[in-house]
Formats: sequence, structure tokens, C-alpha cells
Amino acid sequence: MTSVDTKNTHAARAGTPPPPPPAEITYTGEYSVNPLGEVSFRRLCAQLPSVLRRITRMSWDIDRRAVLLLVACQLVTGVAAAVLLTATAGAMRPILAGGDITDRLHQALPALLLVAGATALTRGASALATYASRRITPKLTTATDTALVEAVCRVEAAAYAVDGFADRQEAAEMGVLRTHVMVTDAQRFMSALIRMVTAGGVLSVLNVLMLPLLLLAVLPAGIGAVLTARVDYEIHYANIADRNVRGMMRWWSTTPKYGDEVRANGMTDYLLYWYRSLSQRVDRRTLAAAPRTLRIALVSSFTGGVFLIATWAALAWLAVTGRIALAIAATAVVAVQTTLAALSQVIVNGAAVFHTSLYLSDMQAFLDDAGERAPKRGELATSTPVEEIRLTEVTYQYPGKDRPAVDGVSLTLRRGEIVAIVGVNGSGKSTLTRLITGIYLADKGRVTWKGADLADVDPATVWHRTGLVPQIFAQWPLRVRENVTLGQPRTYDDDPVWEAVDAVGMREAVEDLPHGLETLLGRVSKVPPGPRRPARTLAALSESPKYVQYE
Repeated sequence: MTSVDTKNTHAARAGTPPPPPPAEITYTGEYSVNPLGEVSFRRLCAQLPSVLRRITRMSWDIDRRAVLLLVACQLVTGVAAAVLLTATAGAMRPILAGGDITDRLHQALPALLLVAGATALTRGASALATYASRRITPKLTTATDTALVEAVCRVEAAAYAVDGFADRQEAAEMGVLRTHVMVTDAQRFMSALIRMVTAGGVLSVLNVLMLPLLLLAVLPAGIGAVLTARVDYEIHYANIADRNVRGMMRWWSTTPKYGDEVRANGMTDYLLYWYRSLSQRVDRRTLAAAPRTLRIALVSSFTGGVFLIATWAALAWLAVTGRIALAIAATAVVAVQTTLAALSQVIVNGAAVFHTSLYLSDMQAFLDDAGERAPKRGELATSTPVEEIRLTEVTYQYPGKDRPAVDGVSLTLRRGEIVAIVGVNGSGKSTLTRLITGIYLADKGRVTWKGADLADVDPATVWHRTGLVPQIFAQWPLRVRENVTLGQPRTYDDDPVWEAVDAVGMREAVEDLPHGLETLLGRVSKVPPGPRRPARTLAALSESPKYVQYE
């Protein structure tokens, strides 16, 4: 029994009800359907060519030379495999023939040298392929990760409130993580496929009966691998919501920013109970799938083993009955081993590529959806000065809510005025601020700047002229200078920065920092060597009442 369970038992004895468990999170609508739920096995396997094309296209955009090198290495590997098997057959004939052993070895020497050369060529090509893969992977991962961050930053802010949006984002981030192994898996799959085709062709020349038996020996393993990948993804999909909430809870519970609330409000035990309950729920789903994967593995291994025994029995029968020469039989053994190893790698890496395709599809679907959710407003541009902002019967309702957050508000703001927005919690103050600044578009009514409806105005031109300090503000881990400018254009000198610092009475505080405007702000600051003093933040810059500034 855990300590939390013990506490709950004591609480129950004392008449205090135990803590409620975390709620089950379910969704309806476009994000509630598992994309694998109604996909057939044939369709799953048919995805491999399109996935390989997608990986190739993404890699080509990143580093064309590395892709060409990778393709060349695969071709070299295939040719070397064919040469290796052919040379092996050439070496086996004199070695297994009669006569003096020295003469037989002398006759086999050219073929043996060719075997050694083909082996060395294969290893060299493999090393170059690994080098090419490592050139592509970091840049590809960075490109996809950056694309995801950009997509999230550019969506309409209202998208954050849509049920399932955060979980689709979490699934897309898993796709970004999979890009780290994507190129390697695809490269190994193609290399094994080429070796398999080459070795299978040689084996077919030796005896056409062997190849179908080998295919039957490995095919069950392939089916099992794909089915296992499908089960893994189903569990991943089922756990997305809980993992997302657990991740948020972990951050909120452990960040020093909220440490005072956690301790002073006596929340530690309950937060641990909540976190542990979510983790156990995720574990239960994962463990529930273990028997399914075990059954798949046992059936596929047994079926493949039966056909593998039949393959070796057929080879032995052909050799014993004299239907193939002993030298050919020895070469067939090598060919069978090569083909079997290549087939196994095709199955393993093919399943890995297929598994990756599921997460890449999530990532691409999210990026496409985010593209649709990016602001698509008019092309009008605002100009300075903005003399008047007018709200006319403005209404806004969050998705899934029963009542509007802002309902029929009319308001006029004129240049030079200071307007205070006062109300109780949940009365719509923040929502109204977002409507004024064009972060949200009104469901009904109009918000106009200088007579232009924000629905028809390029939002970038609006946000270029606003400055917003929200109720919950960010504490950016940037230098003091960047915390003042917040990415806005500035001159090469720091005079405007110091003017802003002086305007809020923070010069003494900034000058007291170890490196002035160069000091990195954050809970833990890394600064150049020198006297270490506690890092301070510019939180005081934002400790004034909520305000919106516009030009």
C-alpha cells in the first residue's frame, strides 16, 4: 500500500472522503477518431511506398548531396551482395572438388579475393550511408520541430480552446521525435530490401523452389511486426490525453514559480496522488495490450519456424538426392542465410518505417490543420496614428461554452485616453482585451480601427502597433534587453532601451545586475565569468494593472 493509499485510509476512518480520481478525458468531433480504427491490414502495408517517398522528399529538401550519397550506397550494397554470392559459388567448386588441397586453394584464390573485396565494399558503403544519414537527420529534425513551433505560434488564438487541439499537438510532437530515427530506419529498410532481392535472385538461379519457402518463413514475422505496431499506436492514441494532462501537471507541480502555492496550500499529497493516478491509468492501458502482442509474437514465430524448417529440409533433400551439386548446395546455404537475414531486416525496419508513418501522419495532419487555422483575414493595413477604436455590439463565445464571454459590448477608445476595464473574475476582461487587439475576432458585431473592421485587416499590421501585458505574463529566459524590446525592431544603440527602463523606474535595478542589459534573466542564469550575484527579474515592469497600449 502506498503512502497516499494509507493517507486515504486514515482519512476515510476519520470521516473525510478520499480525494476524487482524475477525470476521464474524452473528445467528440474531428479529433475523437483513431486514424487506425477502420484501416485494413492491406492498406497499412500499402502505405510503405508513400512513406518512403515522403521521407525521401523531406530529406531531398534538406540535403540533396547526402540523399544522392545514400542512394549510391544502397546500389553499391546490392551489387556487392550479388558479387559476394557469385564469387562464393566460384570458390566452392574448386574447394569441394577432388585433388590436392594446395591446388584447389590456388584455383579458388581469385574468387576468395573477390569475396573479400565485396565484403570490404559492403562495409565501406554501410559506413558512408551512416555518415549521410547523420548529415540529414539533425537538420530534418530541426526543420520539422521548427515547422511545428511556427504552426502553433501562427494559428488563430481561438484554436487553443478547441477540444483536442492540445492533444493533436502532442501527437504531432511525437512525429517530430520520430524524425530522429526516420532516415536511419528508411535507409536500413532499403538496404535490406536490395540485399534481399539480390540474394533472392541468386537463390532462384540455384533452385527456384527455395525462394518461396524463404518468403513463407519470414512473411508471418512481417505480419506480426505490423500488427504489433498497430497495437502500439492504438495504445499511444488512447493515452494521448492523459499524457498531455500529466505533462502539464508535472510542470505546474515542480516549477519553482508555483512552489509557494503548492506548499502553503498543502497541495503536495493531492498532487502526488493525482499524478500517480494518471500514470497508473496510462500503465493499465499499456499492460492490457501486452497479452495481444504476446499472442501475435507466438503465432508469427511458430508459423515462420515451420516454414523455415521446411526450407532447410528442402535444401537437404536436394543435396542428398543429387538434384544439386555439393558446391551449389554450399552456395545455397550462404544464399539462404543472406536472404533470411535480409528478409528479417526488411521486416524489422519496414515495421519501424510503418510505425513512424503513423506519427508522421499525425504531424502532417496537425500542420495542415494549423495552416487552415492560421489567420486568413483581409489584406488591409492599419496606419498610424490610430485615432479611434470602436466596438459595436461585439459578442464572443468560446468553443464548448454555453454562454458568451463577451455579449453585446459597445465601446469607443480614443487616442490619448486611459481606460480601465474592471470586473470580477470570469467577467470577460481578458477576452475583451483580445478582441480589442485583434487576437480574437468577434462572433457577432464589429471591432474597427480607424473605421476598418479587424476581420478585413492583416493582423500583423495590427499587432505591430500594440503592446499587451496580460494578467498572466511570460517571464522570458532572455537578456534584460530582449525582455524590454520583446523582439521589436530597435536601433544599434541602447538609448531607447534605457529610456523604457527609466520610464518605469528600473534603472537602478538593471544597473545592479551582474552584466546590466546583457544579464540573462531566469531562475538560473548563466553569465560570463566574474562576480556572481543573485539574478533578478523584470517582473516589476508588469506588476501594474492590466493595460493595452496602441499607436
